[in-house]
Amino acid sequence: MTNAGRVFSINEIYERVWNEPCYNAENTVAVHIRKIREKIEIDPKNPRYLKVVWGIGYKMEK
Repeated sequence: MTNAGRVFSINEIYERVWNEPCYNAENTVAVHIRKIREKIEIDPKNPRYLKVVWGIGYKMEK
């Protein structure tokens, strides 16, 4: 949450988590984001905390 509101690209998320260059990682990141949402959101289909920024990436909200 130290970066709340900051948008992270899919490539940036992949490279920071797996410590390797990103290559077609959209599906990999999306699956992990979905699993995180299932754990932290009350209604994962209408996320309050972990949001997508269409065409850019993902961000965390307070």
